[in-house]
Amino acid sequence: MNELKKSDRAPYLMCADDVEIADGVSIGAFVVLYPGTRLGRGARIEHGAIIGRPSQSNPGSVAQPTVQQPTDIGERTIVGAYAIVCSGVTAGADAYIGDHALIREGARLGEKSSVGFSSSVGSNCVIGEATRIQGFCGFPAGTIIESNCAIGPYVVALATTFSSKGKMPTGPVVIRKGARIGSAAQLMPGVEIGAGATVGAASVVTRSVQSGVTVHGTPASATGTTGNQ
Repeated sequence: MNELKKSDRAPYLMCADDVEIADGVSIGAFVVLYPGTRLGRGARIEHGAIIGRPSQSNPGSVAQPTVQQPTDIGERTIVGAYAIVCSGVTAGADAYIGDHALIREGARLGEKSSVGFSSSVGSNCVIGEATRIQGFCGFPAGTIIESNCAIGPYVVALATTFSSKGKMPTGPVVIRKGARIGSAAQLMPGVEIGAGATVGAASVVTRSVQSGVTVHGTPASATGTTGNQ
């Protein structure tokens, strides 16, 4: 059985026997590396980070635990202090995972992407190359954010909603290439933000936004319109 064991590779490091650590990797104190973890050349793992954590769920959760999968941290990628990177995550080269961030099972982070302080990325999410997500954001399972997007702090995409006006859209949120989402915006389930679109700060997006359009408000609408996009 591939159990965690103390390692002299770093102070108070707990590490499985099959963990692969390339040349030039820096590991802080109190790090935990679960079975199947692979650290690329020049990666930096800050104090208290946990990588490859097995899938977990509470008894009432719809999501069930998955089989342990390899977890790949790309070359020169930084995993911040006390971040948790779960089993099956792939982070491309030069990515950044901020302090206290949570990256759930099977998520994929593109090269040069960034997930800020205390943000949460759900299982099987896809974060494109060079996309930057600032702190305190939350994205549920299956969210797709394409390349070169800019996501402000406190942005939240929702998986489910309840409304007196009837059923809200369902399915994961999709944010297309080059879109910009202002701080504290809320994205309702199933909406798609088109390529190059902009969502204003604190907006509530209830309908999909066309490519290149700027929307703002509650509910978010394009300039000069009311309640639709």
